[in-house]
Amino acid sequence: MITFDNSPPVYWFIGYVLAAFVIFSAFYKPIPSKIFILSAIILLIFMRLPVIVFNRELNPDESQMLSHAITLFQDPVYWRSVDGTTIGPLDNYLLVIPKLLGFQIDYTSGRIMGLLCAGGAMLFLFLSLKNWFGTSIARKILLAPLLFLAFTQEVDFVHYSSEQLPVFLLSLSIWLLSRASIDSGKLGRNLYFLGLTAGAIPFAKLQAVPQALVLAASALWIGYQWFRAKKEVRPIILLLLGGLTFPFAVLIWTLAFNVFTDLIDFYLLGNAIYAGGKGILDIPAQFIKIVRLTPDFQIFTLALIVPIIAGFAQVIRNVGVRKADLILPLTIIALLIASIFAVTKSGNDFIHYLNFCIIPWTLLAAYGLSRIEKWSVVFPAILLLWFVGNDAYYFVKERKLNAFVSVEARTLAQSPVVKALKKYSKAGDFMVVWGWQCVYYVEAQLAQGTAENHSERSIFQHAMRERYKSRYLSDMKRTKPAIVLDAVGKNSSWVQNKKAQGITSYPELFRYVQSNYKLIGDFDDTRLYVRKDRL
Repeated sequence: MITFDNSPPVYWFIGYVLAAFVIFSAFYKPIPSKIFILSAIILLIFMRLPVIVFNRELNPDESQMLSHAITLFQDPVYWRSVDGTTIGPLDNYLLVIPKLLGFQIDYTSGRIMGLLCAGGAMLFLFLSLKNWFGTSIARKILLAPLLFLAFTQEVDFVHYSSEQLPVFLLSLSIWLLSRASIDSGKLGRNLYFLGLTAGAIPFAKLQAVPQALVLAASALWIGYQWFRAKKEVRPIILLLLGGLTFPFAVLIWTLAFNVFTDLIDFYLLGNAIYAGGKGILDIPAQFIKIVRLTPDFQIFTLALIVPIIAGFAQVIRNVGVRKADLILPLTIIALLIASIFAVTKSGNDFIHYLNFCIIPWTLLAAYGLSRIEKWSVVFPAILLLWFVGNDAYYFVKERKLNAFVSVEARTLAQSPVVKALKKYSKAGDFMVVWGWQCVYYVEAQLAQGTAENHSERSIFQHAMRERYKSRYLSDMKRTKPAIVLDAVGKNSSWVQNKKAQGITSYPELFRYVQSNYKLIGDFDDTRLYVRKDRL
């Protein structure tokens, strides 16, 4: 497998040459759209290879989801073996696919799945833009999100995140909406599959539900207009059936495996507690605060700001004049507002939430670009100059182009405690990590012995804390993990106070561990307990 040091100038030069060809093909009409979109996807893949082969954790969420996937391969019943807290089941099941194909579940396989989602989202975004605004606008405006996603090295946009699958599903739903709006001959089919896709989104990430509702409402309006014109209710019925199909299948599945109450308690009610963030009046300030943390997204927004303003102006101009044509711009603006709400609702300053804004930004810019199309080459040029300038600056100053050095980092690392526990574990074992250090599960390739692979919700005070603690202990008694790690300390995210948050802070759990496990030692500030029958 290819590796990258911190300064591969030839590789980066090829990437920029490829980017130049993609830009040229966007503006040169004789080049077929198939060649344009193919070269665009190749550019995205090519420039993401350095981070793909860098087999190390970039964000704790990656380890959390990969751990879930390792566990689901062993016990595939979600909410029994796995609780992703704010992350839905589909995000985690997606990561099992490489294992089914014979590959290891690790950071490389996870980022490949994320890249497939990003590429798929770009493809369906292009097809949607083409349906609504024509091929010329679609090719030119797609350059902005493409160049951003291809050349950014900001961690939150290149690691496998829980937003990538929902964004793909949203993009697919937008494409189906665009087809429904222009092809009445297949209206019923398009609305059914739109409903099906939108109905699946809550099970990828609840945070994406506001945008899914916007798309469903727009589809319902299209169905209503068809009903008014043709007196035929079938498209509306198919939309509603599509929307209910996936939730109904999940309902049957959860009842069959007796995890329905877990779905309600830990996915819906638990996330309701987590989502108690900023109020409506605080949203603008919170959004600006997050955007300020990411220079690349700031430039992406700046590159599109003129067509975005033109799009807003065109909507205002059309209000009261061409009401029949307002469904598209109002849908786009509603998507934009819903994306900002999704980014800010939790109150956390997580940059990767901004993935939800990329498509609404692009759609509104496309709506305004038709009035200023002669200036369209300026907008991708701003982005490309930003990345070229950044890379040139760091190359001259530090001889550095690549932020993800994969030399001796293509395989999983082994933390000291993971090296120690290998003597006492075997394939198929369960392991429990008290605290928040899910990387141990990935490095050890062991399934988690509790539904939550971190114990943050059993540690911090909130309305459901006792419910989480009770499930944590009952899961351990059910799975009888071979290994228990107390990771609270310097290596643990958020929870580092050993006295107040360590495993001894939960007396009933600690008594169970003392009765059934032996303390082997402390390895780089992580305590290793092994089940006594393994000694």
